[in-house]
Amino acid sequence: MFLSDSHLPQLLTAEDYTSQEQFQRELDRLFLPSWQLVGTMSDLKQEGDFFTFELLGHPLIIWRTEGRPRAYLNVCPHRFSRMKSETCGNTGERLRCQYHGWEFDCDGQTRKIPDAQSFRPLTKGAMRLTEFPVETAGQLIFVRLTDAPGPSLSEFLGPFDEIARSCFDENRVCYDRIDMEVEANWKVKVENGMESYHVDQIHSGTFGRMPDSSSCTHELQENRSTFATVEETEDRVTQALDRFIHGLAGQEPDWEYKHYMFYPNFMFIKMRLFTWAETVLPIAPNRTRLYTILFCHGGRPGSLRGRIARRMMSSWGRRFIRIVAQEDAEIIPEVQRGLAAARRPSTGVVSVREERCFHFQEYIRRNTSAETEQRQTPNGTTDGETSLVHS
Repeated sequence: MFLSDSHLPQLLTAEDYTSQEQFQRELDRLFLPSWQLVGTMSDLKQEGDFFTFELLGHPLIIWRTEGRPRAYLNVCPHRFSRMKSETCGNTGERLRCQYHGWEFDCDGQTRKIPDAQSFRPLTKGAMRLTEFPVETAGQLIFVRLTDAPGPSLSEFLGPFDEIARSCFDENRVCYDRIDMEVEANWKVKVENGMESYHVDQIHSGTFGRMPDSSSCTHELQENRSTFATVEETEDRVTQALDRFIHGLAGQEPDWEYKHYMFYPNFMFIKMRLFTWAETVLPIAPNRTRLYTILFCHGGRPGSLRGRIARRMMSSWGRRFIRIVAQEDAEIIPEVQRGLAAARRPSTGVVSVREERCFHFQEYIRRNTSAETEQRQTPNGTTDGETSLVHS
């Protein structure tokens, strides 16, 4: 059941989804201080492997060195060229700029400057790469775009830290990624992911019917929320196929669907033998990047049955999630167009089934209001509980 016993107001105005000023406040106060998903350890299998990632206006290099991932601004301190233009590769023990050949070690210090004497006198350590904090949860790699005091990744994930790590541990196999842009504000996509009210209309061919309220559970915390439902089908053929695939993977059938949302923009979903992680990255007030990494259970290691199960799961999962993503990608811009209209028929209303959206909007208002800076706590959040928070 739901936590609210009556409908709720739409807290955010249309301008909150369209104005450049609000967009910049959200970048500065919500995104830059928080942990951001950038990739997985499967992208960095060997020592020296790297990949590049564009994160909130910051071009990054994620580099595996000394056995762990490290993150640097993909900009050379010499004349500001991007260090690497490739999406991935192996750079060995040093990062080498593609323009003039400056080389840097794992601490971002210069180790080789061609024709170094022409730069004399140059203070040692003055020209180094900008490095950002990196932490992992299972196979997932997160970066924080500031070294100011703030929560660890475990603190950010809170009571769901261990669940996140187990959902993306070494038993899971990354089988697909979806990287797309939509013409809508980032909050429209986040709210879309947090409510099941649109399922009948938008996902009738994939998820089917909207789950019955008696099977739904919401949990609300200060900077995160969850949704859970049981999706066991009454169709005997589908039940038998599910049990067969679970058996091949060596797992007991699990019919729970659970959606975990971590404000402002990270979510992961657990459904049967699948887990997927998604980050919603603002580009402009009306443009957003959606980056999703899909995993399935790897099955019994070295087992033929496990390999068969993995192939069946990845084939079905790739098709299913891509259809769901496209269904949402088609409706989300329509919401943005309505928000940008010269007038609207009302100030909006939120159902109890959409109460997580209300909770999210409380978070936005609490952290981007004019008084926020005066009430800021050391970990980047603001003092005070929200009316719907249940610890």
